[in-house]
Amino acid sequence: NHVPERHRADRQATKRAIESGRILFGGAGLATTPVIDYRSYNDHREGGDIHMIVHQFSTRQRLINANGHADNHVMHVGGRWDFVEGQDDLGNLFRQMDSWIRAIQNDSLEADPERKVARARPSNLVDSCWDTTSEAVELIEETLQFNSASRCGQLYPSYQTPRQIAGAPLANDIVSCELKPIDLTDYGISFTTEQYQQLLAVFPEGVCDWSRGDSSGSRHQGTWNSFGPSPINKLY
Repeated sequence: NHVPERHRADRQATKRAIESGRILFGGAGLATTPVIDYRSYNDHREGGDIHMIVHQFSTRQRLINANGHADNHVMHVGGRWDFVEGQDDLGNLFRQMDSWIRAIQNDSLEADPERKVARARPSNLVDSCWDTTSEAVELIEETLQFNSASRCGQLYPSYQTPRQIAGAPLANDIVSCELKPIDLTDYGISFTTEQYQQLLAVFPEGVCDWSRGDSSGSRHQGTWNSFGPSPINKLY
């Protein structure tokens, strides 16, 4: 629920969430998981919707940050979520994922798990969006990029979150930032004395220095869940 006051993240909760992967980490197991990120477009829904398409790009950026690539990640946007003939968008993706997993299982030559997943991906499984503006639904195959002027980007525009507007990275993986003194040159506009005083009143301790990462200093350590009875993989 919305509250009128600014609030702080609990430091211990933040630490555990990052270390355990409850805040999605792009490395570890996700680095070797075939991912088809297929979603509806809700950014223009009346009243708003937290399932904004920007989060799809945040996931991809976390993969890139952790592994140097996102070759195991395919994005699809739009479609009608159907299995019926002529509108078999969801059914086709299930078949593609089945082919992808079988190819991984059948690859006995590649020893590196990341490379195995990447090279097993079906050649025709690529980023795509669906143009449903007319009766004839069209599949558009193109690399999906955040805030793009491409055809898919125009059909399904992506928007920044308030944190990104304040300078947060696309990966959106900083829970509680380190602070720095307010520097008016960061804003690219001129402030009146009154506006500057208002800014100081809102942020008396400073503003985010996103370049310094999360203030907890935490890094991913393992999974939040452990399948015992051995406690060897149990974090907490």
